[in-house]
Amino acid sequence: MCFSVKIDKDIKRLASIFKALPDVKAFFDLKALQEYESQLSAQELKQTLGLKRVPKSSCFKTPEEDGLVYPNYFAPVIIMENGKRVIRPMRYRVRPAGSKEEIPSKYNVFNARIDALDTRKTWKSCFMKNHGVFPFNSFFEWVQDQNGNKRLINFKPNNSPTMWAPCLFDTWSSNDGKVQFSSFAIITDDPPEEVEEMGHDRCPIYLKESNFDRWLSPSNMDKASAYELLKQKEATYFLSNFSDN
Repeated sequence: MCFSVKIDKDIKRLASIFKALPDVKAFFDLKALQEYESQLSAQELKQTLGLKRVPKSSCFKTPEEDGLVYPNYFAPVIIMENGKRVIRPMRYRVRPAGSKEEIPSKYNVFNARIDALDTRKTWKSCFMKNHGVFPFNSFFEWVQDQNGNKRLINFKPNNSPTMWAPCLFDTWSSNDGKVQFSSFAIITDDPPEEVEEMGHDRCPIYLKESNFDRWLSPSNMDKASAYELLKQKEATYFLSNFSDN
């Protein structure tokens, strides 16, 4: 699984790199949600969002200056809208549309296995419907070292400061309509040899850049074609280091 990632927070730079338009309204809406959240009591927020427990921190967190994104943080995702690439803030952990409660944290709904896209209920409703691309600089995985100790490893491509992964997203609204946000999950596959050797069994798919627009337009292809796109990956070698040194 891909637990956390490091992103580029500069939306203008991302827009230039990926030839995409920032969804200004969506970024303002996220700020409005943060302000609305501050006006609610913890109990009111719990009820509005359908949470099992009173939240201990903001439910609409964005990365700090270090650019680290963890599950439930909001980050920029590229989608296709009216034939144009658009950058929109989404939460890194899917909240299915129409769900009355948050999926318990013990379930991984921030990574979507490629072999479960068409079978797991959470992904099946998004696959071939809501496709995105998530840009980031590196990703982190928990592994066990030779002494059995849990260690955090940072992986990044050796030939580019930025990488990206295909993702699925969904949009959830509260019953009163006052809260609405989109959320996403990175699609993962079996790891390349250098990632597997470091002790991890999954890896974000590094989608071939030339396939961006096709992936972002699922209505124009069938499932077999979508799976074929996911198997066509950018050529790279993932460098790694223990980030807890």
